[in-house]
Amino acid sequence: MATNGWKSQQPRQLKKIAYALTEGKLKSVIKAHEERGWAQASEFKKHGYGLGCLMIFSSERKVEL
Repeated sequence: MATNGWKSQQPRQLKKIAYALTEGKLKSVIKAHEERGWAQASEFKKHGYGLGCLMIFSSERKVEL
């Protein structure tokens, strides 16, 4: 696998959809994720029977053991 392509120069980002059935529950899910280093990347949108939003995690965060 080549390590000199454009992808190797980009910071790695994990993405996920946080979702819940109600807006209040989604806000608490987002708050819990933000405490673990995730950031909200979109507005609330309809997702299945409830609501969801995109969350992004950057690998630049330092991990403490």
